[in-house]
Order: sequence, then structure tokens, then C-alpha cells
Amino acid sequence: MSRATTKPDLINAANERFAVIWDLIASMTEDERQAAFDFGKNFNQKEAHWERDKNLRDVLIHLYEWHQLLLNW
Repeated sequence: MSRATTKPDLINAANERFAVIWDLIASMTEDERQAAFDFGKNFNQKEAHWERDKNLRDVLIHLYEWHQLLLNW
């Protein structure tokens, strides 16, 4: 997929990707939605988000807050 070069293209691409996320979440069971992420014993990433985002709810809140920053900037 090429990068959007106009505002309408960007909005359209964002809406399409957002729909994909919601479809994926809708296909999950309630247990899958509530489960903590398990990256395995040998997972050794140091970036902050690996410690912060421990489940789907955390990721969605993080995404929401980024949207708020962008919209209010």
C-alpha cells in the first residue's frame, strides 16, 4: 500500500486501517480480549511500550491518547 499524499487519502487510509483493527477485535473471544500478552521467556526488548502495554485494553488506550494528542495539537 502506498503512502497517502493528500488529506482525503490519509483520512481514507486511516479509516480503512481502523476498520481492520475493529474487525480483528470483533473476531476475538472475550477471554482473548481480556488476556495479558505473553511474549515468552526469551523476549528481551527494552522499549518502554513492551512494559507498558500488557493487554489489548492498554494498547487501545495508548492509541486513543495518541489520537487525542493529534486532534488537539
